[in-house]
Amino acid sequence: MPRGPAPARKTRRRRSALPSPGGSRERRLTGGTRERILSAAFDVFAEHGFEGARTREIAERAGANLGLIKYYFDGKEQLWKAAVSRAFAELQADLAAAMPAHDDSDALVWLERAVREFVRFVARRPEFMRLMNDEAKRDGPRMRWLADRFVRPMNDAVAAHVLRAQADGLVPPISPVSLRYIVLGAAGLVFSQAPECRYLTGVDPTNPEFAERHADALIRLLTGHARVSEAIP
Repeated sequence: MPRGPAPARKTRRRRSALPSPGGSRERRLTGGTRERILSAAFDVFAEHGFEGARTREIAERAGANLGLIKYYFDGKEQLWKAAVSRAFAELQADLAAAMPAHDDSDALVWLERAVREFVRFVARRPEFMRLMNDEAKRDGPRMRWLADRFVRPMNDAVAAHVLRAQADGLVPPISPVSLRYIVLGAAGLVFSQAPECRYLTGVDPTNPEFAERHADALIRLLTGHARVSEAIP
């Protein structure tokens, strides 16, 4: 007898080789590990300097396998650059969010907001000033990389607003070079030396309330005004 058509076979649905949206867990975990390594690396580089930093300590602080540093960053130099780039990206994002909507706004408003946001940042991240101070004191490839990639563009932007404010008589006619280092020192030294400040004075400079008062004091020294931008969007 002729056979009838074979019954249709139930085919098992094959799992796609592409990760599903729910399959992003592994990516989240690896991304989290990378971020922990970068955070730990910045702290260790700030504490010990590049030469004194050890990748084993960085891995231990990050709770990560030592081999992942090689996997993600191909060694200590690239890890340092990635950690520094991450810190500057955070600073630049904070500054951009605080700036007036129009770049042609009052130069004094621009400077006040830039100073205040920088003070807030280094109060939260005192290790930033420690690392920058350590690298800036040596004329080496890392200092030049930092200066060319991050410091010079930011310095040029700030200098342009300083010159505008000086032309309008809003900021003392001090050399922009001197003014830069006066403001940097006044803004960041108390935070980079927070342990000494706490020991000598009993004041924790990383407290957000202290940071706001410190920003007020610096702005008053620079401009003669405590706050100039509350009412300006």
